[in-house]
Amino acid sequence: MIRKTLATVGLVAAFGLAVPAPAAAQPQRGGTLIIGLEGEPGSLVAHLATDTAALMVASNMLSTLFTLNFDFEPVPDLAEKWTQSADGRTYTFQLVRNAKWHDGKPVTARDVEFTFNEVIAKVHPRAASWWPNVEYAKAIDDYTFEIKLKEPYAPFLTVLGYTLGSGTMMLPKHVYQGTDPKTNPANAAPIGSGPFKFKEWVKGSHVELVRNDAYYKPGKPYLDRIIVRFLPDAAARLLAFERGEVDFLHWYIVPHDRVKDLRKDPRFQIVEKGGEAAATNEYLLFNLRNQHLKDVRVRRAIAYALDRSVIQDISLFGEGKPARSFVNSGLRWIFEPSYDVYDGDAKKDLATANKLLDEAGFARGADGTRFSLRVFWASGRDYEGRAAEVIRDQLKQAGIDVKIQVFDRPTFIDRVFRQWDFDLANQLFTTGPDPTISVTPRYHTNQIKKQPFVNGMGYSNPALDKLFDAEFKIVDRKQRADMWRQIQKILMEDLPAVPLFEIPVVNAVSSKFKDVITDPQGYVQSREDAYMVK
Repeated sequence: MIRKTLATVGLVAAFGLAVPAPAAAQPQRGGTLIIGLEGEPGSLVAHLATDTAALMVASNMLSTLFTLNFDFEPVPDLAEKWTQSADGRTYTFQLVRNAKWHDGKPVTARDVEFTFNEVIAKVHPRAASWWPNVEYAKAIDDYTFEIKLKEPYAPFLTVLGYTLGSGTMMLPKHVYQGTDPKTNPANAAPIGSGPFKFKEWVKGSHVELVRNDAYYKPGKPYLDRIIVRFLPDAAARLLAFERGEVDFLHWYIVPHDRVKDLRKDPRFQIVEKGGEAAATNEYLLFNLRNQHLKDVRVRRAIAYALDRSVIQDISLFGEGKPARSFVNSGLRWIFEPSYDVYDGDAKKDLATANKLLDEAGFARGADGTRFSLRVFWASGRDYEGRAAEVIRDQLKQAGIDVKIQVFDRPTFIDRVFRQWDFDLANQLFTTGPDPTISVTPRYHTNQIKKQPFVNGMGYSNPALDKLFDAEFKIVDRKQRADMWRQIQKILMEDLPAVPLFEIPVVNAVSSKFKDVITDPQGYVQSREDAYMVK
């Protein structure tokens, strides 16, 4: 066993006297946080992967220039301050002067320059989405780093702060220079500058990290150790959490049917934040090549016929909430639910659905059926299967016969996104941390490509494309927000898909810990603020 915990209980008696309320807990040093992961990472660095397992470990050892707060504004990390030129093209970062690598050498802008030019630009899986717009990235002096873009790109700071997508965690030049960054031994035993240092990786079991006493943020971190255990079996993982052998399960792997029970147990806390950067919605995708679905009246009729509150309630066991836009409500600076006109009085909505289908020329047959559609879902996300069953039952009332087909995930992706052989499909899409990154690729005409997770619906609207092509060049955030509200309006009118529900952010955490989740990236953030309540 990795850890045995002893608890002491203090009893206070105050006969005949009022007992003052206890003061709020203050961060204290000490303790070990054990994180449960659904799989073992292939490496422990950010430049080789975009998966949760690798980055949950890497974020505790490697530093970033800055992090993001819940309004997706940058918060200092290695960079203590920065400026942006008036034309939105040049970003200049001033680094802290007391940061050291875990081997004791100072962190300088030369390391940052090397990380961007020789590692991220050359090997990161997603660098091609933003690096071609970089004119240069260079150290001005030991503690000044500058990036200049070829064209303004409003989400640029969000991209750099979103480590899951960009991998912008800094590496030591003296360790990686002259080597292949894909095979350097430090990928499995990182030397970073973050709050925790690498101790060991026991393959098939766990990774252990220990506190960095020379961390550049005074007093942090509070914990002595972080242990990340690899628990691929869902039942065993939950059992380990309930037994106190694991202290934290991130929201992608917490079973929704157990959340209500966990809420009632004082040993645990459900933390409903930390997924805002992903901002994930479940959608019912339409194949607009289908003879019925190419008519917007049919798509709107389906939206009216669906009661998304019921779909969400049954699919997620009462967790989450219906999605009211093509962006998640966690993106507070742009989210606009007022264009969702499809959920009102259920009886009236069904009447509207039937009226639209009649107008579209799809009359009911003798058996009451207008036409048939297939709905696909991929095994592994059971809530998508439950959603498909509710969709089938609800659309039957409008005369649409729905046949459910389930596939393994590779087959589902192939049928929907490569072959375009589907009618309806249940699919998750992230909408954050910036919609340029995660929403535009789903609905832009130039993204009608036979590749995963882009515009497999075949949807095209030239007016929308113009907004997509212009908004990311607007430096003023308010102007961008106004444009994104226009985009949401068009999408809710055209309905290339129906937003069904928002995936609930329900992290399961032992009540013995505080501040385990402190930013919108949640599961891949550093735990430098976490502390154990003694």
